[in-house]
Amino acid sequence: MRFTVEASPIRPGHAAGLEAFTYGLLHGLLTGTDHDYLVNVLRGTLDDWRATMPDDRFSWREVSLPLLADTRYGQVLRRWTPDRVRESLAVRRALNAVRQRAAVRHEDTDAVLFPFHCAPARARASVLVLHDLRHLHAAFRSPGFEAVIRENVARADAVVVSWPHPYREALATFPEAADRIALVPPPTFQPAPRRALARSEPGLLLYPSSTANHKNHATLLEAMSLLPECRLICPGPLVEPEAGRLLARAARPDLAGRVSFPGFVTLDELNRLYARADAVVVPSLWEAASGAMLEAFSWGLPVACGDAEPLRAQLEFTGAEAAVFEALNPESCAAAVRRLLADRRRYADASRRADARLAARTWTDTGRDYAAILEWVAGGRTGRMPRSPFAASLAGEAR
Repeated sequence: MRFTVEASPIRPGHAAGLEAFTYGLLHGLLTGTDHDYLVNVLRGTLDDWRATMPDDRFSWREVSLPLLADTRYGQVLRRWTPDRVRESLAVRRALNAVRQRAAVRHEDTDAVLFPFHCAPARARASVLVLHDLRHLHAAFRSPGFEAVIRENVARADAVVVSWPHPYREALATFPEAADRIALVPPPTFQPAPRRALARSEPGLLLYPSSTANHKNHATLLEAMSLLPECRLICPGPLVEPEAGRLLARAARPDLAGRVSFPGFVTLDELNRLYARADAVVVPSLWEAASGAMLEAFSWGLPVACGDAEPLRAQLEFTGAEAAVFEALNPESCAAAVRRLLADRRRYADASRRADARLAARTWTDTGRDYAAILEWVAGGRTGRMPRSPFAASLAGEAR
């Protein structure tokens, strides 16, 4: 069979966890199946994709999408456009209408995989990856993205969710689609390399993430003002409008020289940062599941995290222990970091135990699970939707 992966909404170096997920899934599809794959990518990014996925079995097609927010001019507009305007239904529909005129058609494929749920997913036979439903929650509501997500779920032949918490939310939000929603957990996006690691630097904290507003760097920076004994590195795409505010805060005297935002880094650079880190702090207000937390587990690093519901659910299904704090409270965050560093061995051991639960999961396994769903869709959805065998072992599987 021939399948298409619609990766054109993803610009390498700007998409953080979504980018890492897509790279991993492509690798899994390649190593776990014998199908042919066509990957649509944004014009001008093909060399970046090929550098990560060099195998000749992929066919590539470059697509031009206008009015993207992650270009130089798009970032300027993001910084100065009010959220209520940028995330409105009218603006989102207008942008998508313009982009859809430039989008390719999918007549030359048996089914299309859409790895990004916030871009229109339109094809004769489609599989949508639904990462989370943050845009439907009151605290993060974006009417424009909410409309796209609802339309995508209604239109998709199959919907795949990666983690138990958003999976349960998807079933509750879209009960009419329950028979075509499946849980397919991925492995840790970028696990620690199996080699000798450098010794950690005492007091060095790491938070790999884009600077999207819900990642909540602002609380972490205020907590750092209460932790003069610590340093913080925050690698990840510098997304406006939050990036400008965070860089300005980090330059103030109480944080200058102790907090850095290096922007997007390569995997080798990220591994070097993990090897130096004493602990990982995840203050995010919402996630499907925190990739930074899973990576910390694989490195055996202790974790402090905010009390957001998905992060608590992630601790539950991995059997992990972290120093949990009130996500919007800098004093609570600082206190959690001090607890963590005072009892570092206990939390590091907990991270290693959590990693052991997921260590057997590979991208090849994940690719096979996705291929089974793509085959099911291409074959006319005959019989029950395929389910991931690995998902049955997780606490959130309720089917």
